[in-house]
Amino acid sequence: MDQSQLRALEALCIQEEMPFCTAACPIHVDARGLMACLAKDELREARKILDRTMPFPEILGRICDQPCRPFCKRAEIGDPLAIGPLERYCVSVTGTVLKPPKLPIKGGAVAVLGAGFSGMTAALDLSRKGRPATLITARARLGGSLPDRAGALLPPEVFDQAEATLKGYGADIVKGASLDRETVDSFLEKYDVIYFDWDDFDRDLLPFSSGTTDPVTLALEQKGCFGGGGVEGDKPFSVMHQAENGRRAALSMERYLQGVSLTAQREKEGACPTRMYTVTEGIPRASEITAASPIDGYTAEEARAEAARCIYCECLECVKKCAYLQEFQEYPKTLVRKIYNNQAIVQGTRSANRMINSCSLCWQCTVICPNDFPVAEVCHATRQEMVATGHMPPSAHAFALGEMEYTLGEDCALIRHQPGTTASRYLFFPGCQLAGTYPDTVERSYTYLTQHLEGGIGLFLSCCGAPADWAGQSELFSDVLSDLKTLVGQMGKPTLIVACSSCLAIFGKHAPDLEVMSLWQVLDALPLPEIRFDIPKTPLTIHDPCTARYQEGVRASVRSICAKIGLPVTETTIGAELADCCGYGGLMQFANRPLGGKAADLKAGRSTTDEGLAYCAMCRENMVGSKTHMAHLLDCLFADPKKDPLTRARVGLSGRHEQRARLKARLQSTLWQDPAESSAPHRAIRLEMDDEIRVLLEERLILVEDMQKVIHQAETTGRYLHNPANGRRLASFKPAVVTYWAEYEPADDGFILHSGYSHRMQLPEADS
Repeated sequence: MDQSQLRALEALCIQEEMPFCTAACPIHVDARGLMACLAKDELREARKILDRTMPFPEILGRICDQPCRPFCKRAEIGDPLAIGPLERYCVSVTGTVLKPPKLPIKGGAVAVLGAGFSGMTAALDLSRKGRPATLITARARLGGSLPDRAGALLPPEVFDQAEATLKGYGADIVKGASLDRETVDSFLEKYDVIYFDWDDFDRDLLPFSSGTTDPVTLALEQKGCFGGGGVEGDKPFSVMHQAENGRRAALSMERYLQGVSLTAQREKEGACPTRMYTVTEGIPRASEITAASPIDGYTAEEARAEAARCIYCECLECVKKCAYLQEFQEYPKTLVRKIYNNQAIVQGTRSANRMINSCSLCWQCTVICPNDFPVAEVCHATRQEMVATGHMPPSAHAFALGEMEYTLGEDCALIRHQPGTTASRYLFFPGCQLAGTYPDTVERSYTYLTQHLEGGIGLFLSCCGAPADWAGQSELFSDVLSDLKTLVGQMGKPTLIVACSSCLAIFGKHAPDLEVMSLWQVLDALPLPEIRFDIPKTPLTIHDPCTARYQEGVRASVRSICAKIGLPVTETTIGAELADCCGYGGLMQFANRPLGGKAADLKAGRSTTDEGLAYCAMCRENMVGSKTHMAHLLDCLFADPKKDPLTRARVGLSGRHEQRARLKARLQSTLWQDPAESSAPHRAIRLEMDDEIRVLLEERLILVEDMQKVIHQAETTGRYLHNPANGRRLASFKPAVVTYWAEYEPADDGFILHSGYSHRMQLPEADS
């Protein structure tokens, strides 16, 4: 990712866009922040917000005509917020808290003719910028028409305070001036730049034609002259319009004196559009809290209650639903900035690597985002680049890649034509995780397909290579996929019937030359088997896997199958194209095991009933701990009468590891009558352990077979440490990059395992 790509990505995220009220405000007052402070009775902080944005908040805060109110998002679910009255309350009970600094004097003779609120604002902004202005009015006081319009809302002392503020910034104030055309004409010679406030200056006194005012810069046709304020056409008088014109004019005058562009980058001045996206669904309706005394305005209690109605407009729709973004407390814009810094500057830090590797790559956030922000694409591409440049430590994905290698090896992999045939029209590809979790169901599914499809149904036990792809191991993934396509080609290039939505997605994206069908769509077109378990009377919440996000036909067939077999189902609160990941996708649960658990809990929490239904092996495997009663649809179709699909136990890492090999061995023996292959000697070791140790091994990504290997090597070589106090032995074994340790003791017919742990560190070898 380079700087231009980073900027393009950052621009997609709208979280930092102005909320609707602020965008509609001509001077962009942070109404959202003001509401948050007032709701918590943090009056000083609330006043800081007004002091920071408003010119003369003691005036403007009392009489703001709240042009933002029609744009308040709260209006979709009740009344819009009374922002103007709340500003009035704030300035009535607080004094100035924040005084903006005054910049050093820059020079330039500046005049403001007319001391309406527009002229006052222009004089204040220019004086703060180091351009002390001379404010000239024919009246005996400041404010133009404001004192007459506002009446009792503006006590006289607020204008005295405004005058003192202007003088404090170096402005010169001339009241009661005698103005005529000759005087004004002389000002054109005396001053470098002049602003005319139409609320307090008679246009007939201009010694030149006012002509057309530029709406962006407020520049008049006379060089160095600007004009604004007053009433525009048939529009009502607006004090916020006066403030905006004064501020706009001050910026134009400053640029004029600097000799730079008057028009560049001014798109967001004044009321402007915003890309903010805020969902109000689920927020309770609420009516406006009106002041008991319209004259006195809000009491403290009334102000807090009204401010508390604010829904604090922001986007964060992806964060609200994504366990990954919640965990790292990031939204896409800040996330990609951190990823860029890690990739381009730091080039691999432990915390950033963990963040990059923890994304499930599920694309849920992209579907949610109104601008399709590709978080998964960024994380995936970063993994690939860091692997290619040697900046990605292998530890995060070592276990998953080891399991993939095991699945592709001789112990588990199998590809055969249907017994008694020499050609295959179809090739059943259950996927590595289904083979590990439900080997008996895989066998019954295959038998069913051979009975109902013609032309020969081969069987292919393997892995699609997704773990390598998710790990950013592009070369390894390419090799796995290439080998897979070669094997399919050797079988006569039959159509693959794929059970796993992840495999289906991988093949669809990376192997479009393969003919691929979803098992669910195949089953939906066939006569379904007789159901052999008691169908629940209450609906099961159906959980779509995240990898079926773009597989609408698959999702439809799953629901069709449920209807045909009479299995009552209902939808999750978020499903279909918005489905959560269960924590397996992107190897999340290997790179960040606690987060994987949270993701599973979050997905399970989308259930609307007490019992669930999955059609992804890992969704069921990961959610069964969170949602005890969870069935897999294949288990329902091809149920073992002795096993309730809803109460099957979780298999676990070691179970899936062992069952893949057992499935191959059993099918070779029962279907193809191959002689049994000799088993590795360490597998003959019998291990006893309690449930606590099994959970510990699972959490540490350690297989029971890993412990068997440690003990076999230790007992064969005699290399172990012995603790005479308790009779236990401690031994280690390093088959590759991971070193495993086992604490155990001999038993009558095997060994008792007391603990196991591992470390995935590689120390650099010393130079010889």
